[in-house]
Amino acid sequence: MSTEHYFDQIGALPHKSRELLWTYVFGFIFSLLLTLLAYLLVVTRALPNVPLAGVVAFLALIQFCTQAICFLHIGGKRSRERQFVLGCALVVAFILVSGSIWIMVHLNDRMTTDQMEQYMDDQGGF
Repeated sequence: MSTEHYFDQIGALPHKSRELLWTYVFGFIFSLLLTLLAYLLVVTRALPNVPLAGVVAFLALIQFCTQAICFLHIGGKRSRERQFVLGCALVVAFILVSGSIWIMVHLNDRMTTDQMEQYMDDQGGF
């Protein structure tokens, strides 16, 4: 079995390699533009802090969708398994991030200033 036939059979590549090239080029350029737009909005402080955070989060969501469609080929009729795996990965990432934040917040709340200074003194370092 040839490699092209295998990838076409599992739905990893579109039928034409020219379509694949344009998909990658479009995804790269669009992701780059979204990144530059978010960077310029933050550097120039074009908006107040709260709306700026919302706009940057929205641009990140658009970039995530663009990369999922263009690079991971999530979409179409043969991507059900990929969508399931992506959903599981997002759940695991959410559990890891929220659990880490929860642990750090609670550890910070339970440590007094004297304990922090003692810990830093005991640690050596630079």
